[in-house]
Amino acid sequence: MKKIIFLLLTLGVLFLAFSFIFMTADKRVTDNKTEQAVKAKPDKPREIATPTLFVHGYAGTKNSLGGMIKRLELQNDATKSLVITVKSDGTLDISGSYDKFSHNPLIQILFENNKSSMVNQTEWLEKVTKTLKSDYHINKINALGHSMGGVSLVNYVEQTGSDNRFPTLEKLVLIGAPLNGLEIGNAAYELSATGPKTESERYANFIKQKAHIPKSLEVFNIAGDKSDGTKSDGSVPVSSALSGKFIFSDILNYEEKLFTGSDAAHSQLHENPEVDAVVGDFLWVSNG
Repeated sequence: MKKIIFLLLTLGVLFLAFSFIFMTADKRVTDNKTEQAVKAKPDKPREIATPTLFVHGYAGTKNSLGGMIKRLELQNDATKSLVITVKSDGTLDISGSYDKFSHNPLIQILFENNKSSMVNQTEWLEKVTKTLKSDYHINKINALGHSMGGVSLVNYVEQTGSDNRFPTLEKLVLIGAPLNGLEIGNAAYELSATGPKTESERYANFIKQKAHIPKSLEVFNIAGDKSDGTKSDGSVPVSSALSGKFIFSDILNYEEKLFTGSDAAHSQLHENPEVDAVVGDFLWVSNG
C-alpha cells in the first residue's frame, strides 16, 4: 500500500513539474509574439492641438484640398474644424467650430477672389492668422499650400517673420509651388549647385527676404514629374518647385520629395494617397 501511495505522489509531482515547464514556455512564446506585434505596428500620429491651415492654389475652390482634408481626417485621426472664407473686400466669413482640445485640427482657407495676386493673398493670410490668435487664442500653426497657395505662404512667412502679433508657424508643406516661375522646358531655369541658373523676379525677392524666415521653421517641399519628358507636373517645372531648397537653406529642417508618373500631375498631387501619407507623417508622426 505504501508503494502505491509513493508511486501516486511521484506521478503527481512529475505532472506538476511538466505543467509548470509547459506553461512557462507557452508564456515565452506568447510574450515574444506580442513583442513582435508591437514592433511591427506602424507609428501612430501624435495627438497635438496645433492646427494646420490648408490654402488652395490659383482658381481653387473648397474642393481643391477638400478631398485631402477628408482623407487626412480618416487616416491620421485629425479633426476638421474651421472653414474661413476671405471675401473679396478682405472680410472673413468663418464657419464651423474650433475646440482647443481637438487633436490635429484642420482649418481650410478659401479665397472668394481665387485669382488674386500673391500680395493680396499674403495680406489676407495675415488677417486670418491674426484673427486666429486674437479670437481663438491660437499661438502656433502649421500650414499647407498647393501651387499658388504655397507661393503665398512662403511670402507670408517672410513678411511676418517672428512678429508676435501672428501665431508661430512651426511646419510648412508646399505642394507643386512655382517658386521660380512657370518656364517649362527652359534649360535656363534649371538648378545649379548654388541655385537656379536664371531667377524670376519672385524668386529673387524670396532670396532677398529669406533672412526674415524663423530659424525654427520646418519645411516639406513636394514636387511632381509626369515622366513625359517635360520635367514638370504639367504646370510647374520640377526645378521651380525644388528651388525652395535655396530659400529655406538656413532653417531647422528642410525636406523635399519628388513624385513621378500620372499621379504626380499638378492637380493630382493633392489627390495622391502617397502624398497624403508623407504629409501626415511630416505633420504628426515625425519629430522633425
